[in-house]
Amino acid sequence: MIKIIISILLKNHKNLQKMINQLRRPPVFVFLIMLFIVVFGPLLAPYDPIEPKPMNTLAAPSWDHWFGTDNYGFDILSRVLYAAQIDFSLALVGVLIGGGIGSLLGASAAYRGGITDFFLLRFVEVVQSFPVLLFALALFAAIGGGSRNMVLAIAIVNIPLYLRIIRSSLLPLRTAEFVDAARCAGLNGFIIVIKHFIPNAKGQIFSLFVLSCAYAIQIIAGFSFIGLGVEPPHPEWGSMINAGAGYIMLGVWWPSIFPGLAIVISVYAINGLSRQQMTDQIRSSV
Repeated sequence: MIKIIISILLKNHKNLQKMINQLRRPPVFVFLIMLFIVVFGPLLAPYDPIEPKPMNTLAAPSWDHWFGTDNYGFDILSRVLYAAQIDFSLALVGVLIGGGIGSLLGASAAYRGGITDFFLLRFVEVVQSFPVLLFALALFAAIGGGSRNMVLAIAIVNIPLYLRIIRSSLLPLRTAEFVDAARCAGLNGFIIVIKHFIPNAKGQIFSLFVLSCAYAIQIIAGFSFIGLGVEPPHPEWGSMINAGAGYIMLGVWWPSIFPGLAIVISVYAINGLSRQQMTDQIRSSV
């Protein structure tokens, strides 16, 4: 009994030490801070993000308004914190939907081959022949702007990406012995794909998911900047940059700079987390 307790304590100590070492890495630390802001940002916001103060417009950063106010008198810090939750939520939902469908289709193509694989690859080739931003813009032109349609556009953009990469990574499993054994055991194709194929691609799926979230945040900010994203007066980083851009030449830099920094830091943290995860995968495989 004592030996079992000691072994559990040693194992937990190693896991705790590994977690501490992960937290010491700047991208992971920054990402956790961003995650905290996304979850608790609205609770930390000192003001209502959609309540204007007409008598206090374009106020410089101060103790009352750490990030200053914009041309409507909105507190910029409060809007940046609320926008973090909005941007991350839209990116997360869009990537989860697109990544889930794309991964399932990619695993199915790798398992089935034949005509299923042929037509799915042709679909990917057609979609990916267009630049991603141009394709997303065409989708917005067809279905309109707004938060819901932005999620739909992000999902559609991610489907062919996941489909191609997951298919390629799982293709060697088509002739694997355990797949033949599963067929002989009477499992249907869908169960084999879910239970045997997709788990073997979880590393690639996670790496793609992280990178896709970073890119989705940029897409959301970009299209909100040109008025096709989150509807005002709800705060969003891209639309905040656009609203303050005209005041930069007047020396009023804070309405655009702070949401711009939020985008840069978020993308840096997410991409850093992805690089760290891929590095750990390479080290564990050596």
